Amino acid sequence: MAREPSSIQEALEWLRDGFRPEVARDMCVTYQIELAGEAGGTFRLSIDAGQLSARQGCDTPADVVFRLSAADFFGLLAGRENPDMLFMAERLRVDGDLALALELRKLFAAPAQPK
Repeated sequence: MAREPSSIQEALEWLRDGFRPEVARDMCVTYQIELAGEAGGTFRLSIDAGQLSARQGCDTPADVVFRLSAADFFGLLAGRENPDMLFMAERLRVDGDLALALELRKLFAAPAQPK
């Protein structure tokens, strides 16, 4: 199991490192992740033809919005948490296009590994 990130900045680095551009080459989507609790905040992942842009904050509507605790999200990145179990336990909420939401797990190596 990978070491868990402890901040949004670390999580963004992990996501950039684990991004699989070959899987995303035909996609154009924006994901917003809203993290509650300690180390929480909002960030956005924009994918456009295999290119990833990841940054804190939000300024336009997203195709999919995920809401969960920062601790659960960091656990997902490290492989400690299962997204399906979090969703069923209502610890992960998803708003927007559910098909695009499910595509997210294909776009990143799991669990993400820092370089």
